[in-house]
Amino acid sequence: MDKKTKKIDAKLIGNLAPYIGLVLVIIIFSITTKGALLSVTNLQSLSSQVIVTALVTIGAVFVFGAGYFDMSLGGCICFAAVVGGQAAIATGNIFLAAVVILLVALVFGLIKGIFAATVNVPFFIFTIVLGSVISAVVLVMLGSESTIYLKDAVKEIPSLSFSQMSAVNIIFLAVFFIICVILFNYTSLGVRIKNMGGNIISAKQSGIDTRKTTISAFLVSAVGVAIAAFVILLRTRTVGGTTASTVGNDVMVALVLGGMPLSGGPKSKISAGLLGAATITVLNSGLTIMGLSTGQIQICRGVVFIVVVLVSSLSYRGKLLPR
Repeated sequence: MDKKTKKIDAKLIGNLAPYIGLVLVIIIFSITTKGALLSVTNLQSLSSQVIVTALVTIGAVFVFGAGYFDMSLGGCICFAAVVGGQAAIATGNIFLAAVVILLVALVFGLIKGIFAATVNVPFFIFTIVLGSVISAVVLVMLGSESTIYLKDAVKEIPSLSFSQMSAVNIIFLAVFFIICVILFNYTSLGVRIKNMGGNIISAKQSGIDTRKTTISAFLVSAVGVAIAAFVILLRTRTVGGTTASTVGNDVMVALVLGGMPLSGGPKSKISAGLLGAATITVLNSGLTIMGLSTGQIQICRGVVFIVVVLVSSLSYRGKLLPR
């Protein structure tokens, strides 16, 4: 077998690995849970959970693809959902709540984008602090109430049936996914993001406006955050201080499981967001059905994350240019 054939085989295996991983996770947990994973009730729950994770992760591909670690995604979703929920309760208008949620998410995206583009401080540290601050602000906003409910709105806000909510989920996910695929794969924005993730110094030297590209990447991610927050509000009709608390970690694990290097660059791909979200959702559900505690689930997720990162780093880490 010549070098060219080996290279093609390695690339094919790398492309198929996320799909194989998803199938293996489904098979393993279908067996260990004695079919409970694929029960009708659990599949309905999985479909709702995967939508939120997928929306955020697909948008996050733009940020992580450019080489930035955003650890504040869960906090941004929580804040946007709480503010949107309060707007819905005060007005009885769910569409106004959607506008409020979008504006809040875009403001956070703009702030993070400007900070990442202009301040010479490790960005992930900023987002860790930002996420903590946002969580604290949400608790202050809620006061003595740990949760707010749409049923308390001044005018009744109709609830959606499972089939109606499923249709809304599919429409939101499909439209956002298609738009992101077009932006990332067929526009100059995607090219600039991949170049920045590969080597930001080379990107600057080639004439790329890294500041504008960075801000644009965070704004696209913010749209995913906004849609996810609105979907959570619509589905649960309740939000509180713990809403989307695990999303930030889920996004990182999902991207890796989806076959995308966390360092970003040319190997970044939108499909990683969808595949990874499906895999991490099945993993979380399977571990929960097996009766593991929250701590045990976190340990298992951490082990999976480390193993996948180590394995994937063997193929791409040595090929990165120095930063």
